[in-house]
Amino acid sequence: MKKILLSMLLVLTGCSSIQDMRKRDADLEFSSNKTAKNIAECILFGWQEKSPMWGGVYIQPYGSGYTIYSDGQLEVTDIINKDNGTKINFYYQGGLFGSRAAHRVEKIKNCI
Repeated sequence: MKKILLSMLLVLTGCSSIQDMRKRDADLEFSSNKTAKNIAECILFGWQEKSPMWGGVYIQPYGSGYTIYSDGQLEVTDIINKDNGTKINFYYQGGLFGSRAAHRVEKIKNCI
C-alpha cells in the first residue's frame, strides 16, 4: 500500500498545467480537413470509452477550437481551426502509462 501511495504522490507532483504543457512543443501534431468541432467530439467520445478505467475526460473551448484533457491532465489535445483545416496538437506527460497514451493517439488518428 505504501508503494502505491508513493507512486501516486510522484505522479501527482510531476503534473504540469495545461498552460505549462503548451509552452513546449507538442508531442505529436496532426492536421485534418474536418472541422474542429467534429474532430473534438470524436476524440472526446473515443477517449471516454476508457473513462471507467482511466478516469474522466473533459472538453473546453480554446481559442478558435477546443481542448480535450484527461483527469490529472496526463493527456491534452488542442484542436484548432487553422486556415482551411484543423490543427491538432497532442501533449502527454508521464512515462508510466505508455499504452494509455498509445490508445489516445489511436483515437485521434481515427478521428482525423
